[in-house]
Amino acid sequence: MIVAGDADRVLLDTGVIVNFLEAGMLIPLAGYLPNAAVTLDVDIELRRLAGTRFADLATLDRLRWPPGEPLALPPDLLADAEALRKLNSSPGAHEAANRGEIATALLAGRLQVAAIIDDDLGKRLCKTRKVARLSTAQLVAEMVAAGAIDADSGFLVFNVATPEGVGRAEYEKALDRARSALSGD
Repeated sequence: MIVAGDADRVLLDTGVIVNFLEAGMLIPLAGYLPNAAVTLDVDIELRRLAGTRFADLATLDRLRWPPGEPLALPPDLLADAEALRKLNSSPGAHEAANRGEIATALLAGRLQVAAIIDDDLGKRLCKTRKVARLSTAQLVAEMVAAGAIDADSGFLVFNVATPEGVGRAEYEKALDRARSALSGD
């Protein structure tokens, strides 16, 4: 299992950041992953969402996190990204549909870094392109196991990020897996 906190860099998709925001845990996320990065497409989506019910996303600018400029797809991946977007967008979907997860998965593969992504399309792309991936639920379990946040705060994020009914028992299993990964077992 990947340990995001030990990575030189990880790429985050929009949904991961929004999950932590909705649980009130955006600042601990930024503290735990100081070397996180986002693609330009994710940055655009985050800025768009900051103008909606997710106004607290403006906190990202105040934190100057993720650090540095958003990462643009290199020219040779742009056509691939657009073809994947067209192939995976339903009729009538908005023009930017799926851009963030596609760019995150493609660029993580190119840079050989882990992607933290929850969307089904992003998960599929990471799997087919052999990109290391964690979900929000796995990341928050790691953060709890590492002592970056307490178990109750972690469960708030886990609960936001997982389907209804997953619950505490699955959370405890995720914590056990994260503790095992951190201990090198």
